[in-house]
Amino acid sequence: MDSFLSSSQNFVRALKANSDPPSFGGPSKLEIARAAWDQKTFYAPRKAEVIVDLILNHFAKSNETHSISDAASWKLLLNVISPSQSIKSDSWLAPLVSRISFTRIVIQLFESIQNTSYNDHSQLTLTAYECITILWPYCVSKINTDLLLECFAASLRLCARHEPLDEPASNLIMLVAGSLNRSFSVSTAKKKTFSAFIRTHLEDWLLSLNRLQSDPVHSTLLECLYTTGVQCLLDPDVIRDSETENTIFHALENSVPEIIMPILPRLFLSYIQILRKNRNAIFGQASSHKFDSEEYRESSLRFFASCQQILSKATQKDQSWTTKALLMDVMNQEHILTGQHLETEKLLNGIVNSALVELKAGTEATLGPVIRCLTSLTQIDYSLIESVLPDILSRLLMVPDTVTPALELLEILLQYHVKTRTVPFYIDTVITINFQENVRDHGWQESYQKICRSPGLHPRHLERLGKCVYEFLPLNQTMSAVRSVTERIRNLLEEYHALSQSKDEESPRKKRKVDRGSTNDDATKALTLAISTTAIFASVVLSSFSVDSVPKETQQELEKLLNDFSSKVVLHSLSRTFKSMRKKTTKPWDDEIIALANLRLRYALSLQRSPGISFDVDCSPKLIKQMSESVEAISLADLQLETLRTLFKSSPAGQRLTIFDTTLKILETSESFSVLHMVIQRWLPLIDLQASKEQVERFVALFVALRSRGGADLTEILLNQALSSAEFWELTNVRGVLLAFIERSISEVSDWANATLHQQEVVQSVFDMLLFIPTEYLSRALKLFLVKRAISLDQAMTATSTSRHFLYTLRTYTSRLISSTDLSDNLLGDFAAYLHYLHTDEVSGKSAFEIETLELIRLLLKNLLKNNDSDEIRHLVRHYSEGLQQNSFSSHNPWARSFNIVVELLLKESPLKTFSIPTQDTFRTLYDSLHRYLYPRLVNTPNALKVTQDKVLLEGWLQVLRLGRWLGLTDVQVLGEQTMNLFAFTQTPGNEDADFVVFGVLLEEFHLCPANIRPQRLEIVIAAYVLLAKRKSVAGLGIIDDFVSSLCPTLSPETFNHGLSFIVASLKHVNEDEASSLLHLLSILLQDSPQNTFHIVQSSVTESINTFNDREIFTEEVRLPALLLLLQRCHDRPAALRQADISGIWLFVAKICVGAQVHDPTTSVETFHCIVSIATALIRLRRDLVVLTILHLGIVLRRLIQSMQSPRSNLGPKQSIVVSSRLPSWINVQHPLGVEEGKALSRLLESLNSKTVFRKLTTSTAAPPKAESLAKPFSKHAAYVIKAYVESLNDPLCVIPAAVRKELQPGLFALCGMMNNFNRDALMASTADAGEKVIVKTLWREYEKQRYVGKG
Repeated sequence: MDSFLSSSQNFVRALKANSDPPSFGGPSKLEIARAAWDQKTFYAPRKAEVIVDLILNHFAKSNETHSISDAASWKLLLNVISPSQSIKSDSWLAPLVSRISFTRIVIQLFESIQNTSYNDHSQLTLTAYECITILWPYCVSKINTDLLLECFAASLRLCARHEPLDEPASNLIMLVAGSLNRSFSVSTAKKKTFSAFIRTHLEDWLLSLNRLQSDPVHSTLLECLYTTGVQCLLDPDVIRDSETENTIFHALENSVPEIIMPILPRLFLSYIQILRKNRNAIFGQASSHKFDSEEYRESSLRFFASCQQILSKATQKDQSWTTKALLMDVMNQEHILTGQHLETEKLLNGIVNSALVELKAGTEATLGPVIRCLTSLTQIDYSLIESVLPDILSRLLMVPDTVTPALELLEILLQYHVKTRTVPFYIDTVITINFQENVRDHGWQESYQKICRSPGLHPRHLERLGKCVYEFLPLNQTMSAVRSVTERIRNLLEEYHALSQSKDEESPRKKRKVDRGSTNDDATKALTLAISTTAIFASVVLSSFSVDSVPKETQQELEKLLNDFSSKVVLHSLSRTFKSMRKKTTKPWDDEIIALANLRLRYALSLQRSPGISFDVDCSPKLIKQMSESVEAISLADLQLETLRTLFKSSPAGQRLTIFDTTLKILETSESFSVLHMVIQRWLPLIDLQASKEQVERFVALFVALRSRGGADLTEILLNQALSSAEFWELTNVRGVLLAFIERSISEVSDWANATLHQQEVVQSVFDMLLFIPTEYLSRALKLFLVKRAISLDQAMTATSTSRHFLYTLRTYTSRLISSTDLSDNLLGDFAAYLHYLHTDEVSGKSAFEIETLELIRLLLKNLLKNNDSDEIRHLVRHYSEGLQQNSFSSHNPWARSFNIVVELLLKESPLKTFSIPTQDTFRTLYDSLHRYLYPRLVNTPNALKVTQDKVLLEGWLQVLRLGRWLGLTDVQVLGEQTMNLFAFTQTPGNEDADFVVFGVLLEEFHLCPANIRPQRLEIVIAAYVLLAKRKSVAGLGIIDDFVSSLCPTLSPETFNHGLSFIVASLKHVNEDEASSLLHLLSILLQDSPQNTFHIVQSSVTESINTFNDREIFTEEVRLPALLLLLQRCHDRPAALRQADISGIWLFVAKICVGAQVHDPTTSVETFHCIVSIATALIRLRRDLVVLTILHLGIVLRRLIQSMQSPRSNLGPKQSIVVSSRLPSWINVQHPLGVEEGKALSRLLESLNSKTVFRKLTTSTAAPPKAESLAKPFSKHAAYVIKAYVESLNDPLCVIPAAVRKELQPGLFALCGMMNNFNRDALMASTADAGEKVIVKTLWREYEKQRYVGKG
């Protein structure tokens, strides 16, 4: 190696040698080049050029794959040509690259990546991409379009493979594709490139797109490849020739359908858009007749026909129909089809017929795409499906409701008929559906179930149909629509009864001779399905329109028609059906369906509220008797429900007890949810009023039994909603029986251990039900009983895994009763014993059960302390003293967790003087014992890190200090310096959990420290707060803020002044994070300031505002916290502001709103709203000070209006820089301010006209200020604000969106209202050009339109 590097001649001779390595057994050329490059002391003229020439020639001339995949060569090449090197390569690199076939290198690289695994080529790809990125600009201008197409083809072959692409490979492909795109756009041989692409590379392109579509990571690469391929395939200069169009169609038709189908809809859309955009260039522009004939539509439809040829060869039906639907979506979106394309309409009619066949025989996977296809056809032209609409609807009634596109198709059909006012035609269509052909291949009962669950009978479709009938059925067509519906039902029922009668009259001998039973039976079944479906649609129609809205001349006729239909058709058919059902031993399902249809029709007719229509009187007692006798034996659940509904509504009062018994028997045997829902939601008040006590008791027992089954089914949800309903608890009889049942069920279990399993389950279900019962409906005696029983059951049970849920229920309900009612007088002894029992289990406070237990302990302690029984409290304190010291302060000691609750209750709700002297002494004894126990353990621990790891021990010490503060003790031993050491250790990783506790200890020791060292300790507290605030989330910061808020009112004015001065002084030199924390702390101190500190607060606020204006950090990084502080002072404490503060605030806001060269990555709308809120608060609350700085207010308003600008689209880089330099740093030019900001600014401008009373400190004898506005003082400056709007709107590089202008109008009109004619003329004279004059005139014209002139 040394011989090669001995001189520059030897080095160059070695690299130019014919053999590699230059000498046998010696180092290779690459090793020599690497050594020469790494050896900085070795000098050779043009060393870098020689090395690059070696590597590139090695890549270009070698035919071996391992040469191009040599990572060491690429790494050396990158080191040499990297821009970070000091060597200037511009002079020699371009000629060198132009002499080498660089495209061959790129193609070989793509092939190498394709033939290696992902793990092997990941590092190679990254290095190669960096090298090619540097070299590509030098050679791309010399590469022709054919070579770029070859490179692009190699990249397509790489994309078509199944292994994932890494990011460098994707970027390299996009680099090649972009270069081909630019080269092809200026090429003069586009047809040659097109021919090569469509002949050789089309399949690879389709495969690449097909694979990348399924990977969202490569969406950018997908767009790049698609754009480049479409430009090569569909360039306007290429497709101008009709032969080229045929070539494209032929090539696409010869492609594999499964490959091209995912790309076909988008390709179709691109083809249409290219034709429309370049129609003059493609179809000629000498005359307009060619465009009038819409040749681009014809060409687009030929493409669509070619697509159908491709889809006809597909083997995957679901994908084929999905592609058809997407193609027709494009056709509808682009409005391609008109009434002049007969061939295309013929093709679409064929698609409709194929869809009908597929709907009948297709699988569920193809039903969705087929229906989507029909939806698209309907949107394109309704006439395409108009003739087969009955067939479509009949087939949709056999489609499962899980096929959601069917609902969309039905909605579009309804919308069409609403728009064309042909709702009666749609009604006629849905009630004339025939089923015999559709359901012959299925079982009849299975077909009935499918129809009931179909999209056609989906509640969404039926509700929409009813709404269309109610809102859009023309009054002059109501009579004909109702007559059509009733006649259809009449004919169907007559035909059904005729078939049934003929079937019954046939003798057994005749049946044996003539086998017509099968034919008659099929006809009867099909007729039954038609009646059932028609009755549902008829029920919707008959219940949706209003008889009273019909013209008077036809109202009586309509009432007579409905009355006759009810009595002569519905009731007659209903009576015959129930009579037939009663005669037969086995009730056929078709009779039940007919009865169900009649009952639904009768219920729909009963919803008509016209006084001329009456239905209940026509229901004979005989029919009611037949229904009541048959209801239990009915097998169809819907019929059972409708029968019970009719019996409840139509039966006389004397028979309702029997109906109640029947209903209860059905619920007890079948547990029908629909019947239970009807009873609870509709007839429960009737049961409460008329049912016997035994029936109510049966209902309550059934109610509890159904609810105790568990689970989260619909029945339990329904029952829980009933229990939570006030209407349910206003039922006197039901409520009394239910509460008596609850009390009886619980009292039966006196000994939980000896109770049966059934009794235990009943008690558990009752207490679980009690959680849903409002406690206001329980008597005090019952509450007392429930609390006693819950406490006794809790103490009798063991907290096993099976009983833990019941224990949670008991403790939750006990907490609810104790919190809602004061029961401490009656249960004081029970509370004390129960409280001691709750401390026997280890509690960590992590699960819901343990959290609820701690909440129950808090309520019990609160009641004990509130009752102030000295003996019980002293007994409780002794328990705490023993439990805390014997079991130590650990996370599993329940006494330690609840001790925090005791101290919190004492501090917040129980002052020391409310207790007797012996009780106070007991608390002092507890404090002394705990202090003696904890203090040595904390002080004598040599390692503070060990202490911080025991968080519960620190929490105990914190509560002891708080207890000492509550006792009023002053001479208390504290940790002092040890506390600061502990806090320092909490800032280390792994000890963050204890920092809240140590901070609380710092605050408590601050309360107990002498007055002379309090200022110094307050500085420590402030520093600790800043450290904590930098690390904590919003929730954690709230806990710290609560600590500080409780500290503020206890500070003396001197200490408070020292703290504020320390914070304000720190703001002058701290960094960004510390400044944000200090500002947040300053806002808390100012908000919760102690008494007699008004002047201190004023001085601090003034000094803070001056600091904001002095340091640039507050107008950039920390502007939002500073604005929030100012907003708090302006909104909450406006009386404390002074004139100097207002001037400083305007100056600070103006600095924030000034234009900047550097902008944030996202727009801070919070900053804008803060500025607007500050200005609004000052205008409304301190008008007296704003008047003196009215000029500053005008400047701020001008800058706020200028910040509403948005850049125009497609600006160049320099233009974008000009626009962004006018905007503040907190507005990103890519994300301008929007509508909400315009609305807020408009409200600010309108507030100038609002009359308000300013807030300032006055004496009691001073006259109250008069309510005025700033309209008159600001009138001289309003023109300048409007001028800013006019200039922004007239800016050639910017625009204010129409929606923003609309929101700004009320505020601008308020400014116009302040101006007189002289100001208006001056504004017009100041405009710079005609555009600004037009804007001013338009604004003033709009203002004049809406201005009130005092006439009415």
